[in-house]
Amino acid sequence: MIALLTQDLETRDYRSTRDRFDDTWRDPLATLLGLGRAAGATFIEFFLERKNYISALAEDDAISSISPALSTGAGVRVFRGETDCYVSTNDLSFNGLKAAMDKSLSTLGLTLPSATSFAPEVNLEPLRDYGTSRNKNIWLGDTSSMREMSDVLLGANDSLKRQASHVQSRRAAYFRDWQEVLVAASDGTFARDIRLTQSVGYSLLCADGENRSSISQRIGDSSNPGFLRDWSYEKRRQTSRNRRGKCSTPTTWNREPTRLSWRIPSVV
Repeated sequence: MIALLTQDLETRDYRSTRDRFDDTWRDPLATLLGLGRAAGATFIEFFLERKNYISALAEDDAISSISPALSTGAGVRVFRGETDCYVSTNDLSFNGLKAAMDKSLSTLGLTLPSATSFAPEVNLEPLRDYGTSRNKNIWLGDTSSMREMSDVLLGANDSLKRQASHVQSRRAAYFRDWQEVLVAASDGTFARDIRLTQSVGYSLLCADGENRSSISQRIGDSSNPGFLRDWSYEKRRQTSRNRRGKCSTPTTWNREPTRLSWRIPSVV
């Protein structure tokens, strides 16, 4: 365990890997956790996250929307007894994380140690890298490209058109949410993981005069990067054909409930 004068922190050169969470984050996080404990916090946890998200929507015979998003951020939760405060930031520099923790501390009536105070670092455990040990680092590269997303969704819509009559609208939608997370806490926890959530589905609206029929279905997955390319919309199409029935009831909606069937990723 290293004890630093608070005033010496400004001279420390923390160089963490910017495009990946790895063991280079140990020193800055251990120091920040030590500062928080020295301020009187009962428990402190840092949660760092990198996110790569994309969604696509096909309406009838065209892709109407592709929305990608990249983000990086962090949250710090500080406990004082049974009371806690959470603050988030998109500044992952040492000073940015320190400022976020300072806000949490001040909300709970705590202040960072003075410049001449000693702040022992928290001893973090060896990094538990589930992203590497469970071969999750390749997940993002193995997911579908934008071209493949478009082809699959348009193929699903075309299949629906050929199997139904009096079609008014056909929609197929997909999203992928990839996250890399790093957790460091004052109890010594230090762990990294990769999370991947994907979902795809379709909706079909048929109308004949005053008769209406609507069918929708959605499925999801949290462990298969090739989930979209493995999606059998031809099989789903057969299910739709069996369920759609005839538009025989005036001014009523025969709607199937949306189905969600993915496993929620476990928290590190």
